[in-house]
Amino acid sequence: MDQLATVSSCCRDVSSLPFQDLHLGSTKLIPIDGSSPVYNFSEGKSYFLAFRLPVNSGDLRITVDGLIDKSLFNPTVLMLDAKFNVTRKLGSDVFKYEPARMLQGDRIAAVFTVDRSYVGNPNNESYMVIYTDHGTLDKTTTIFSPSKLMTRSLGVVDYGEKDPVIPHSPWGVVSISVEDLSGVKTDSNYYKPIYQDVIDANTPVVNSSPNKLVVPLATTGVAKSVAPMLTETEAFYQSQIEKAVKAGDIDKAMQLVNEAERAGSTKAKSIFIDAVKRSQKG
Repeated sequence: MDQLATVSSCCRDVSSLPFQDLHLGSTKLIPIDGSSPVYNFSEGKSYFLAFRLPVNSGDLRITVDGLIDKSLFNPTVLMLDAKFNVTRKLGSDVFKYEPARMLQGDRIAAVFTVDRSYVGNPNNESYMVIYTDHGTLDKTTTIFSPSKLMTRSLGVVDYGEKDPVIPHSPWGVVSISVEDLSGVKTDSNYYKPIYQDVIDANTPVVNSSPNKLVVPLATTGVAKSVAPMLTETEAFYQSQIEKAVKAGDIDKAMQLVNEAERAGSTKAKSIFIDAVKRSQKG
């Protein structure tokens, strides 16, 4: 925070922020650190990321995560229209704690939708800025301990490990993904811009027909059949799970359970639970 106080704002206003193009499809992990630009937002100075949203698409579903490690860059998202007017600000009312699950770690996450009903509408959300509220830098976020995660997912006894308290930081890592919904309905946080025709000597007439690309939806959520696990492989996973539990490495044991089940094991979870019960009796 002391270093942040000495850094000058990069830009005179939001229209002059260094925007970079945000592309559809992939998930980006972007560090925010001392080399990132700084701007003096209404809540105070913050390092930030600034993006230009995709234009030729259907509605956009955007996911922004603040990844939690030893500290947390707690995100606030500022959405702007084509004229750099603020359309909405997404903060603690939208960003919520998501505990670690499978291969994803603890994070503060938000999912929201950007409307693309009309091509060229200047009221469409066109830019996104991610920063942190300077007033929350002295606050903390409490996350679930590994034992509580195990209790929630497997129904075993919580052996009382204290939940970690994570300090907020002006630095961190943000995960961003953008999906083209192409007509898919969504209940995520939504902003519907007022349509406005733009007609002058230098601007063509705006096409007011909806830019809804109707495509067949891919089948999702269909479980793939997995061949039964070989006895030798099942025995290997049993040995590794029991070894991890005995060493007190519950995170590793849970990862092995998930890995074994994806590979066709039907016994990994019960092996894990039995191993935990034996370790608690000891």
